[in-house]
Amino acid sequence: MRRKAMFTVGKKKNKGVVSRMSRRPFQHVYMALRRLRELKKIVPDAHDADVDVLLRRTADYICILELKLTVLRRVSAIYGV
Repeated sequence: MRRKAMFTVGKKKNKGVVSRMSRRPFQHVYMALRRLRELKKIVPDAHDADVDVLLRRTADYICILELKLTVLRRVSAIYGV
């Protein structure tokens, strides 16, 4: 027989569950706008870009970061660091 855990791992279970219908009607829009603002802070040269330009620059920035990481890994493998 297994004992119940004294604590939960992961997400907490809410006893007072709020249904999706009782949330603010445009909460997902506000969340998306907040994430776009945060993305504009991270990606260089994207402060006054539209959404499509911002996403394209973000993809380019991710590719550049991956390339830099590959170069750094190879340099560290060469020099044994």
